[in-house]
Amino acid sequence: MSFRAVARKDFQDAVRSRWIWVLSALFVVTFAGPALIRYTLGVGLGDAAEATSIVVLFVQFMKEGTAVLVPIIAIVVGYASITRERESGTLKLLLSLPHSRADVVLGKVIGRSAVVALPIAVGFLAAGLVLIPATSGQAIGQFVAFAFLTVLLGVVFVGLAVGISAAAESDRQAMVGSVGLFVLTNVFWGTAASRIASALQEYAGASVQQRYLIELGFKLLNPTAAYKTLVDSLLSTQMEARQQLFGFFIFFDPAAAEALGDELPVYFTDPFVAGLLALWFVVPVYVGMVLFERQDL
Repeated sequence: MSFRAVARKDFQDAVRSRWIWVLSALFVVTFAGPALIRYTLGVGLGDAAEATSIVVLFVQFMKEGTAVLVPIIAIVVGYASITRERESGTLKLLLSLPHSRADVVLGKVIGRSAVVALPIAVGFLAAGLVLIPATSGQAIGQFVAFAFLTVLLGVVFVGLAVGISAAAESDRQAMVGSVGLFVLTNVFWGTAASRIASALQEYAGASVQQRYLIELGFKLLNPTAAYKTLVDSLLSTQMEARQQLFGFFIFFDPAAAEALGDELPVYFTDPFVAGLLALWFVVPVYVGMVLFERQDL
């Protein structure tokens, strides 16, 4: 199919420009670095239980960094995927071949997703070679699931960036839109969710429990928060993972824990959160494709 040709060319261009190699080196250092320190110090090398706890700590520690680093890299890789070709004039040449505009957008999404996903996988493979051999089956499953969710986060933000690039008319617009979205999701979203919920409690008569449920709902709409709580679910119960959104690392707000109770509503469970994360990929790509189809090039 035509979009496959676009994706293949996009990926091959990244290989020739050494993007793949640079990102692979970055993720190997990022993921394997802590694991190699553990190996050098001999921590947990002979004890399966201790080795398993090291994997758990690795996931808890790394999720905070990956929630920031992976979206940044995905945005850098994807934000100019279409606008740069439009400004250089190569987009018209690309569309003169048997490629529709939808083929171009889909091909760019797939190609740029591979550019981000492969280095992440290489980084986790390098870390796994050090962390996995002495651990238990459960820890291996947690590690592999963490790797999968991190790849998914990268693909989601590639879809966001390419969708914005398809809708934008210039590199500047695409960059402002992508960076603005990153700042919104990683800096302001949590604070905004808390203030909205507090305002509803103060001015609309929402109960304490309703206030925390509303805040949780707003927080789960954030793709980065959705990723982090899904990772936390690998290491604890789903309820504890949601409570973690009201705290940091292993600490959380006891008032939130009390208000949320012992059982999550079905729309706050992992399958629904994963669905929300997937929508952050599907919707921007579709909207970008529709707007791109309407543009006068």
